[in-house]
Amino acid sequence: MKSMLFILVAQLHAGGIHTVGAYPSLEQCREALQVAATNLAANYTCEATPVQGTWLRKDSRFAMVRE
Repeated sequence: MKSMLFILVAQLHAGGIHTVGAYPSLEQCREALQVAATNLAANYTCEATPVQGTWLRKDSRFAMVRE
């Protein structure tokens, strides 16, 4: 089973990219984006990535951002 995972990504002004969280829907990612955008030390975006099989919210800490 293939599904989409939405990852909240922070591009730090000091350099580098950091995964903030992973969400099963774009709406949840956008809600988190609004909260995270109050931090002015980074630019935040929601990125979609396909995933194979099922995943649990605790697995989001293993989601990696690739350029």
